[in-house]
Amino acid sequence: MSTKQVGKRGEDLACEYLVKKGYKILGRNWKIKFGEIDIICRKKWGLFVKNPICFIEVKALSKVSGPFSPEQRANWKKQQKVRRLAEIWLSKNKIPENTPYQIDVIAVSSLTNFEQKGNDKKIPRRDKGSKLVRDKEYEIKHFENVVSELDSTVF
Repeated sequence: MSTKQVGKRGEDLACEYLVKKGYKILGRNWKIKFGEIDIICRKKWGLFVKNPICFIEVKALSKVSGPFSPEQRANWKKQQKVRRLAEIWLSKNKIPENTPYQIDVIAVSSLTNFEQKGNDKKIPRRDKGSKLVRDKEYEIKHFENVVSELDSTVF
């Protein structure tokens, strides 16, 4: 698979993961001249608090992509770029300034080079006590709120 196909497959899997976790997808691949946001979403429910809008950077790597994990490729510079893009998106969509938002990273690692093998509709297994989801063919890690106002170096 090409890197573009791996990225698209990773974004598709990330969207499936988010929907299963109760998020509503507001947009995908929002682009302007400055850059792109992979996924924009929001939790569907919240008891006494308005759920933040989540701007998600998806990093997908095939099994043979080298020694680095996908989340290691979401470096400080990329996180800051997504943050600026999020602020532009909020402004362009006339979202009130006090609306909470966060930047998340979803890392998708292929265990089989993302090749389609038979029925791809398996239910992933969630490891207890983590944001890690594993399937026989892929692994998803969700890092929430990786960019904050005070400290932008989470990784």
